[in-house]
Amino acid sequence: MNAVLYGKERNTKGITLNGLIREQADKYPEKTALKCQNRTLSYGEMERRIAALAAILREMGVKEETLVGIYMDRSEEMIISMMAIWEAGGAYVPLDPSHPKDRNRYIIEQSHIEVILSEEKYRDVFTDGCHVICLDAIKSFLDKGADPAPSRPAVPGKLAYVIFTSGSTGKPKGVMVEEEGMVNYLQSVSDRLELDADTIGMAVVTITFDISISELFLPLMNGGTLVVADQETARDGSLLVKLIRDEKIDLCGFTPSTAYMLLDSGLDHADGMRMLIGGEPWSITLAGDLLSHGVTNLWNVYGPTETTIYSAMTRITIKDNAISIGQPIEQTDLYVLNDQGQPVSDGEEGLLFIGGIGVARGYFENETLTRERFIPNPFDASRGRIYNTGDIVRFQGGEIFYVGRSDFQVKVHGYRIELGEIESALVKHPGVEQAVAVVIGEEKDARIHAFLKAKAGVTLQPQDIKETAEELLPYYMVPGKFTILEEYPMTANLKVDRKALMAMGAETESSDEYIAPTNEIEEAVAEIWKDLLGLERVSIRDDFLELGGHSLLANRLVNRINKAFETTITLVEFFSRPMTVEEMALMVEENLLAGLSEEELAALMQEEETGTLA
Repeated sequence: MNAVLYGKERNTKGITLNGLIREQADKYPEKTALKCQNRTLSYGEMERRIAALAAILREMGVKEETLVGIYMDRSEEMIISMMAIWEAGGAYVPLDPSHPKDRNRYIIEQSHIEVILSEEKYRDVFTDGCHVICLDAIKSFLDKGADPAPSRPAVPGKLAYVIFTSGSTGKPKGVMVEEEGMVNYLQSVSDRLELDADTIGMAVVTITFDISISELFLPLMNGGTLVVADQETARDGSLLVKLIRDEKIDLCGFTPSTAYMLLDSGLDHADGMRMLIGGEPWSITLAGDLLSHGVTNLWNVYGPTETTIYSAMTRITIKDNAISIGQPIEQTDLYVLNDQGQPVSDGEEGLLFIGGIGVARGYFENETLTRERFIPNPFDASRGRIYNTGDIVRFQGGEIFYVGRSDFQVKVHGYRIELGEIESALVKHPGVEQAVAVVIGEEKDARIHAFLKAKAGVTLQPQDIKETAEELLPYYMVPGKFTILEEYPMTANLKVDRKALMAMGAETESSDEYIAPTNEIEEAVAEIWKDLLGLERVSIRDDFLELGGHSLLANRLVNRINKAFETTITLVEFFSRPMTVEEMALMVEENLLAGLSEEELAALMQEEETGTLA
């Protein structure tokens, strides 16, 4: 059996995503296209706003190959901006306001962006030379809209977007993706999921990740409705579950970590839901949990940014005992090759290469790296280049199963991270001589741990290192734990023994300065912390993040606390105060008191005064 899989052919020439959505707008001009909080836009209103903004962009010289930045919070304007840029002929570069300013400025300068779509509150972020259009400042103009011009014709090889991903050299690298590959992906998935005008999808992912394209445009290209979760909802499992329930969401795309968060938050009423899970490997256990909660149309999706969102997919059923990468989508090739560049035999492992229409143009202004990862197809030159994913896989029985990585790239909670970028940021601290980052744990419990060596005569403080990391790295790349070592464990060939460091990190305990709980609530809260963090003891003043906690684990923690005490603490409240057992116990007490009636409060005060309160 040959370890080469070919997707079906289809004709995508002459098709644009804007054109597909325009067709739906012509059919359903009054139907709701976008919902965000209490705001709605019909297909007709959305198209008129796109036309108005596209006209402005054209006047500013936006055309083919022009890169336009998008720097704004989650909203309907974000989606209109993407489509207006495409309508004007340009390509967008997403920028995340939650990322460090220096990182965003690097991306702006690296990609030579001259026009940025943003909001008034972010105007001061940008460097001189950028023309910033604040959509809230021209709201009345956009609300008035404009008659849509004839649909822009499809242009072979047209650039759709440039997304900057984590880079092993310490700087993010831009992946240039073309429109035809994007359209091919969306049509392929739409066909397999049998989407139609009744589809109600939900968007939760930042547009700095290409999987956002899947959740944003699959409903719209079929005449369905897209519900955009605001930033607070997108990070809070309980609010997401409520949104799914209230809006009757039937199409979702999540990372495994977010799926765990939804299950922990009480996901129910998922009967008939179509759910795409991807971004990192996941277990058949999670699949079983989702299926048992009513998700009847569950898919594993696989693919790197460099081959346009996802390149393969497979439907998961209760009968499966392992999760494969699946079959290639249309116009996509999968090759599992050995060290000699030949297809492996059945049962063997090899490197996975991807070919076809979705293969990106390459890395922005980085020909060396492009030539290294995008290589000529050795089997059929007419099929274009193939991309070296760096993923080690096993080919068995006509299926492909993920095994691991051939480099130091990792996936943590769905985020693609080059550990080298973290290490490069940490050594920028003047007292750090060397830094090694590793990932401890798997799936929902994965966390980043940094091991540091100080320069001679320097005493490092973990908090100082953390502040440096927060200034240079996106939040999801900041290590949760910093350990100072005099020497690194070494392998026999004198390289840092990363496996030994991972073992050391797994043994991490709470701080040496142990302060025991002082009351029953603190004691109960501490027990929940210990269970979730896998620790033998937790001081009431230990910091949640320094113990290895992260946002998804925080969601589980808040859910556990609310269930145990029948409280209504939110994730926002937890993050807004010192994240300690002591502070969380206070939140519980405040929440419990807020739920008491005036009579109950009076009785409680009387008990305190008389000393009868237990």
